[in-house]
Amino acid sequence: MLTPSEIKEKTFKNGLGYDKKDVEQFLQELSEDYEKLLAENEKLSKQVKDLTDSISYYKSIEKTLQKALVIAEKTAQDIKNNAFKEAEAIESNAKANAKMIEARALNQCEILEHKTINLLKQYNLFKAEFKNLLNAQLELINSESFQINTIDFSYKETPETQAMPENQDDSGEKSSAENKGNMDTNAKASHDNEDAFEFISIDEEL
Repeated sequence: MLTPSEIKEKTFKNGLGYDKKDVEQFLQELSEDYEKLLAENEKLSKQVKDLTDSISYYKSIEKTLQKALVIAEKTAQDIKNNAFKEAEAIESNAKANAKMIEARALNQCEILEHKTINLLKQYNLFKAEFKNLLNAQLELINSESFQINTIDFSYKETPETQAMPENQDDSGEKSSAENKGNMDTNAKASHDNEDAFEFISIDEEL
């Protein structure tokens, strides 16, 4: 490409043909326009270069952002998967613990049920034994061993009363009255004398 100075320094042969002055003026105008065009071209080339650099920079940023987005998506998916796995593990542990607690509760219920049944059996056995004991005591109290006979408290006849004649004489009423008075006196004396009674204790009968 011709530069503006080359255009200005361009010379033509003298002779018949174009007017030298017109040619030089035209060349001057052409040189100025060409100089402007070259400056604009350089300016545009610089702008293109700057824009190209900017586009390259933004493209690199775009690639970085795309990589970051991919990494973020992968990280989010990994976190989501891990969260699901942890939730499943927690749920499994909770179910296992619930089953274990339920089994322990059922075992304790069975133990308590067996203890309650044993206590009821012991209670019924004790009640039956106590009832038998009471019945035995009632039978013992109602037996002859606990009976008191009033005859056992009667006094024995003394030899004097035994030697008295049973028959009455002609003065029967007087003799009978005297004998009766003597018997009452002897009976009173017998009551006053503890040796005249014969007590039978319960231990002796048993």
